[in-house]
Parts: sequence; structure tokens; C-alpha cells
Amino acid sequence: MPETSLLSPTLPSSVLDAVSALFDTAVAEHRTSGVTWAIIGGHDHQQAVLAHGAAGHRELTGGLPAASTAPMDRATVSRIASMTKSFTAATILALRDEGRLRLDDPVSAHVPEAAGAFDLAADEHEPTLRQLLTMSGGLVTDNPWGDRQQAMTREEFTATLRGGLGHVHRVGTGFEYSNTGYALLGRVIDEITGGDYASEIRRRFLTPLGMTASGWSGQEIDAAQLATGHRLADRTDATRFEPVPLDGHGVYGAMAGLFSTVDDIAAWVRFLAAADAPDAAARETGPLATASRREMQQLHRHHPLGSLPADPEDPARTSPGFDRVRGYGYGLVVEHFPDLGEVISHSGGYPGYGSFMVWHRDSGVGVVALANSKYAPATPLSMQTLRLLQRELPALFARRPLQAAPRTVEAAEAALAWLRGVAGADTDPDPLADAWFADTMDLDVPRAERRRRLTAALARAGLDAPVLEELRAEGAQVLSRAQLRWTVPGRGPGAPSLRIELLMDPRRDGLVQSLDTTTIGAR
Repeated sequence: MPETSLLSPTLPSSVLDAVSALFDTAVAEHRTSGVTWAIIGGHDHQQAVLAHGAAGHRELTGGLPAASTAPMDRATVSRIASMTKSFTAATILALRDEGRLRLDDPVSAHVPEAAGAFDLAADEHEPTLRQLLTMSGGLVTDNPWGDRQQAMTREEFTATLRGGLGHVHRVGTGFEYSNTGYALLGRVIDEITGGDYASEIRRRFLTPLGMTASGWSGQEIDAAQLATGHRLADRTDATRFEPVPLDGHGVYGAMAGLFSTVDDIAAWVRFLAAADAPDAAARETGPLATASRREMQQLHRHHPLGSLPADPEDPARTSPGFDRVRGYGYGLVVEHFPDLGEVISHSGGYPGYGSFMVWHRDSGVGVVALANSKYAPATPLSMQTLRLLQRELPALFARRPLQAAPRTVEAAEAALAWLRGVAGADTDPDPLADAWFADTMDLDVPRAERRRRLTAALARAGLDAPVLEELRAEGAQVLSRAQLRWTVPGRGPGAPSLRIELLMDPRRDGLVQSLDTTTIGAR
């Protein structure tokens, strides 16, 4: 029977049932042999895991559970595949923070055997660590091939580099997913630390974060909890899942070698997501600086996506555009969806396994799914879960309101007072303008003209000067720490609305650099 458990009153049982049905159906329809999943608590939750569940078995033979196996459960250990890249990237940033490398170092500065390995034009430079981190080193996408190189030794990797690497675009000019690039980053960690990337990642992150169930090989983890990976044969029933042996551990493990559980990955997600929490600056740094974790989660290299198909009913046959903006950070994918806002994620695909972790930037709420079959639908199931949560529990995903800087609020009160004086007096209230207007204000628009513009905007909106008395700084729409907007509905049929926008200049003790009054909307 599938396993489910609700651990927080934040989630009603009806929502848990709906989420469970997504994963249970995937197993029942033989889209994966087994899966374990968890809903990860966000910034406002004390609990790391709000709910979890599992379906299917750790190993199938001939379409049936193997004699010595058990159902998938919360303790099941599965290969997380390319989600490992986030750990490798975090270690590179930690070494950068310690001054032991620079992201703009060429890779051969730390891995000498990489010198001459790249197919470079006469005007090109060798890829830097930053370019390898962001998948912009120009190397060939190598998912099927790279997945089978886990056990490659350092000596074999050196021979591969000496044989040369191909390219698909020039260094730093595009996005191309490369496992070999992350294997190189693993070798950088080896060389700088004098040890190996696996031990370094364990020391820096796995142990401090309490990720005790995670490891790098079948020998390191509890075999009784290990999910066997399965390939997909050319059948449609449960017999399509055929067990595959575990690969050994070597150089390419830096891109896909970790095994873990949903609880351990929840700890990792919460650690990364906390960098965007409202009180992040006050939180303990932990094993990687908050600023570096935020840096991992920025879109450093745009990932081009195909446009949506044109509407067949549209005579012009134009595409409506794109369903999202997508790009790569450092070992993480950054996406902006019209419905969800910004989400951070990484998938993992590997012979025998499929995985996905994702979290909503503003709230920190996330999902992790670990499955034990190749091309398991961990990504769509997790995204469906995130959207289901957003639809049923929108308060979980409430976006944090922007806060204006105190200086902006102070300037806004002065600007509103100036506008009231302008609208209600024959002369400008010069002391306020002298105190709060940047020296460019009168050069851009003389004060007398500002008065005329305000008077005209009020007239078009059918409003009188007293309406300005009702405006307050705290009632403005906050566009940024330095920019505010007020919108006042007009009076009368078809009347436009009055709009006032204020923008501060870039100095710490900034002054008002623009104060615009206009109308928008009807007419």
C-alpha cells in the first residue's frame, strides 16, 4: 500500500490526498517503479517536512516485488543524480569565499591536465570556473554518455582530457548542459583541497546539515534502505522495469554521484532557500555564506526556450510568446512562471533513477521526489504538486511585500506635502522642494511646469486638490525600495485615474530625482 503522512496542520488532509493521488497514479500506470516524495516547509514553517508519501517498491523483478525488497518509504535511499551539481557548485563557492580560487580562473589554473583540452578558436580563452558552473563553457551536452562515466578514475579522466574535448558553441556565448564541465569542477575541488570532492562535500555540507543518510556509493549507505534502479524495457506493464547494477564511484560523481533521502534533501533545500528568507541577514550563516547561496540562485546564463505554438484560430498565426523565463545559476535552475513566480530547482536523470527538487523563492515551500526508474516523471509530478498547493492553499505562496527604504518614506511625505501646497497655493512651497528635490529636478521640469502638469492631471481625472490630502506614504504601491506609486480613481463616466510616481536618486541619503503626475486609463 502507498505510504502517506501529514505532519503539519498547515496542509489539510484533502490536499494530502490529492498530492498522493498524483504519485500513486504514476506508479499504478507504470510510469515509474517506485517513488518517495515530500512537501518541504517554507520560511514560515518550523518543520522541514510538512507531508510525505511513497508508492511502489524498491525493486521489481518480472514486474513483481523482489523477494528481499520492501515498499518505497520515507527512509528509502535513492540516487539523486544531477541534483548533485548543486553540492559541487556550493563547494566551489565556499572555496572562493575562502580566497582559494577565483570564479574567473581558467580551469587549467587548478587542473593542469585541462590545458589544451578545449577546442578553441584563435581569439578564444579557455573556459573559466564561472563558465563551467553556468553551463556556458561550450562543451557538448553529454547526458547519455556522461551518465555512464561515474566510475572513471582520475587517470582515465586525464587521458580523456589529453584526447581533447569537442564544442558546440564558443566559450561564454550560450547555454549547453555539460556533465563533463562539472566533472572538471570536481577535479578543481580535489586539487585545491588535496583530497577528493566527495569527502569535501561531506565535510562541508552533509555532516553539518545532518544529512546522515546520504552517501556516494553502495558501500557508504545502508543497503537495506537502498532503492534499486530500473531501466525501461519496451513493454507497457510492470515487467518493463528491469533492475540495473550500481555504477562505481569516480570523477564523474561530482556531477551525479550522490545518494540521498527526501528528508536529507529537504534539509538541503531549506538551507539554500533560507538565503531568500525575510530575516536571512539575521540568520546564522551555516556552512556557506548567505550571499553565496543567493548567488547560486540567480540566473547567470539564459536558457533559450522554444516559443509556444501559434493559435490555430488566430488568423495571424502568431505565437503568444513563452511559458516562462528559464536559466542556469550555479548548479541550480532558475525559472519565472506567470502563475508561480520564481522557482529554483534541479532535476536528476540517470540510468535507473529520476529525481527533482524545487522550491518557491518567495515562500521557500518546496517539493522533492526521488524515483527508482530511468526517466521517471519526478519533474512533472513535483511541479503539479507545487501548482496544486498554490491553487488550494494560496496563503502558502503569498509573495512578500516590498518594503520602501525609510529614506524613501520620509521623502514621500515631503513630496506629498509639496504637491498639496502646489495644488492649493499661488506659489510653490519652496522650502520643501529645496530640501528634498535633487538638483536635476528643476533642470528636467521647472517647478512652475510641474504645477501646471498636476493641475491638468487633476482636471482630466475630475478631481479636486483636496483629494491629495488623503494620500500617505504608507499607502503607496511600493515598486522598489526607492520607488513609490499612488493611483487615485477619477470621478465621472470614463474619467481616467490620477497617477503619481516618485523615484529617489542613488545616493545613500538620496533626494527625489523624479516626481511625475499624469493620468492613466479611460478616455
